[in-house]
Amino acid sequence: MEKENLFKVADSLINFLWIIQSNIFKVQDISKIFQSLHENNKQCCSDFSIPPSHARVIFYLFHSNSSPISQIADNIGISKSNMTPIIDNLINYELVNRYPDPNDKRILRVELTPKAYDLLNSLRNAICSSFAEKISSLSDDEVITLDDSIINLINILKKLK
Repeated sequence: MEKENLFKVADSLINFLWIIQSNIFKVQDISKIFQSLHENNKQCCSDFSIPPSHARVIFYLFHSNSSPISQIADNIGISKSNMTPIIDNLINYELVNRYPDPNDKRILRVELTPKAYDLLNSLRNAICSSFAEKISSLSDDEVITLDDSIINLINILKKLK
């Protein structure tokens, strides 16, 4: 494909991301949802807030199950020296467990706790409700088109690395 066409698609992706971030997936809305979930679930901990670096670790583990700490650091772009305090905080919040790799005791692995999965499922449901409300103004045909388009986009983007 010509470089000009590739640039056009890249520019369209930037516009797509901007629209998602500004119209659909507003960070402040997600923060409000998260705060609301926390207020309804005080058992988590007092003064609970998740910095973006901690959230990236949680979402990485959600998609990869258990993982060595060094692999998490490499994949999400956090230095290995910064991973220890992040993991320690997540352990204090009872959101992850750290344990030696059964095949190599020198390697420490991390996995999400049931509490983290419960929190993520609650967050996912709350975000889905928020998104459903936002797209409720679309016609049935537009909702079907949007769903098909998103599925196609996901399938194509999964091929990129």
